[in-house]
Amino acid sequence: MRGINPYLFTLFVFGAALLIFAPLVAQSIKDSLDEPAIQIKEPAKAVLLSIAKAGNRLVAVGERGIAVTSDDNGKTWKQAKVPSSDTLTVVKFVSPTVGWAAGHSGLVLHTEDGGQTWTRQLDGTVAAKLASDAVRARFEGKTTTQAIAQLQNAERMVQEGPDKPFLDLSFEDTQMGIVVGAYGMIVSTEDGGETWTSWMDRLENPEGHHLYAVVKIRNSIYVAGEQGLFYQSTDGGKQFKRVKTPYEGTYFSLTATPAGEVILAGMKGSIFRYNGKTFTKVESPSKDNLSATTWLSDGSLLFLNQAGQMLISHDQGKTVQPVAVPLLPPTGGMIDAFNGTLVTVGMGGVILFPLRVSGNR
Repeated sequence: MRGINPYLFTLFVFGAALLIFAPLVAQSIKDSLDEPAIQIKEPAKAVLLSIAKAGNRLVAVGERGIAVTSDDNGKTWKQAKVPSSDTLTVVKFVSPTVGWAAGHSGLVLHTEDGGQTWTRQLDGTVAAKLASDAVRARFEGKTTTQAIAQLQNAERMVQEGPDKPFLDLSFEDTQMGIVVGAYGMIVSTEDGGETWTSWMDRLENPEGHHLYAVVKIRNSIYVAGEQGLFYQSTDGGKQFKRVKTPYEGTYFSLTATPAGEVILAGMKGSIFRYNGKTFTKVESPSKDNLSATTWLSDGSLLFLNQAGQMLISHDQGKTVQPVAVPLLPPTGGMIDAFNGTLVTVGMGGVILFPLRVSGNR
């Protein structure tokens, strides 16, 4: 399984299951949404796809709704209480206590105790209905190719049920947030997740391409996804324009720099910097797909590709170079812990690296 993006792998398996066992999968989705995540003996060895800081705590999420926390820089982990057993693909915090996680079946979870317990705020059934209502309100009665395609996509989402995963989220504070996912799903909240609004009608995406990443920089919002898909909003999400990028392959990651630029990373080692108007290509020493990025405490930017290789930039993404550490198994996320340790999560569970091992810092 080396070289397989965990997101793409789970999408592939799940898509195949839907085609072959559609009725059984529909029931399985309902069951997994309503069944709490099972407690396991060694949760840190589970397949984990995302990791975040919650104050001085580390929180990671992954397969079967498993969420784990560590209060000793990743040495030991405890399993959290999660009300669903659907796989979680992303987790982020805005304070030591308040955070969100999202994943399969259009699931969005919320915590107010630093990731120890989670509550459900949104699922795919509700998200599909929101998308359908928003698209119909804008395109009903219109006969353009885009309108017809958008309406068909929205209706299909309702008919197929909660089978589509969310893949990334961005919260700027305890109230304002955006979540994106497969088949063009995108929702937002202005009240901390109490209510949600679909933005599917605001993005020109008649093909229903997957949205893999979202980032907000002040009043600008950027969304990236399949086949070079890249959107920019300069008014807080009221309107989006589709921006043509220099590369037509998929982007898996968006990262904001301290200077206010956006770094796009994706297939075949592609890296671009975008300043809101123009793109600058960043030469990469590897052609393997890039799946994750994280900022280190010294201001360096770390990239991870699907071959398990790390790349580092010491100049905010202008140049990158390889890091001399052992190759990792397929990895979903990584973060700079509080004691000079890099904590990665993925198919191999939690793996820790001393950041100074290769002399790159």
